[in-house]
Amino acid sequence: MIQELRNRFADQVLSVEDVDGGLRVESTPSGLSDVCRYLRDEGQFDYPADLTAYDTGEQFVLWLRLYSVSLNVSAIVTVSLMREKPVAPSLTSIWPGTNWHEREIFDLYGIRFTGHPDGDDSEVLRILLPEDWEGHPFRKDYEPVFSGDPLHGPQETN
Repeated sequence: MIQELRNRFADQVLSVEDVDGGLRVESTPSGLSDVCRYLRDEGQFDYPADLTAYDTGEQFVLWLRLYSVSLNVSAIVTVSLMREKPVAPSLTSIWPGTNWHEREIFDLYGIRFTGHPDGDDSEVLRILLPEDWEGHPFRKDYEPVFSGDPLHGPQETN
């Protein structure tokens, strides 16, 4: 499967390797949907176990763990995104259950997902924070504005 990924997605897969019997794939943002659809259909990775992101301070990284129930192996797919207007394709057409995860990632990091069923409306995409919350609190450059109101906005802690 490793060689097939390299051959079939030469321009979209930056690296692929076997790690402890599972796959580790680094994809370009534009290739994420194609690589994931291939892993689901040809690789039998039928369960999207985790979808999250993290901020390195220089870029965002999407981190997706897929699991194959029949093969009992995992695949980790990562995608690096620029800090300015980070965008990745939505995976909801491949795995509808990623809807919630994409909304959470938008809420906490500000990463947008093109093709997401809820569109591009920030108020609809918010899932954890109030609709009028300013910023994305898991970003390393986030600077909270303390409201002083315990029912609204970030609060100072001891």
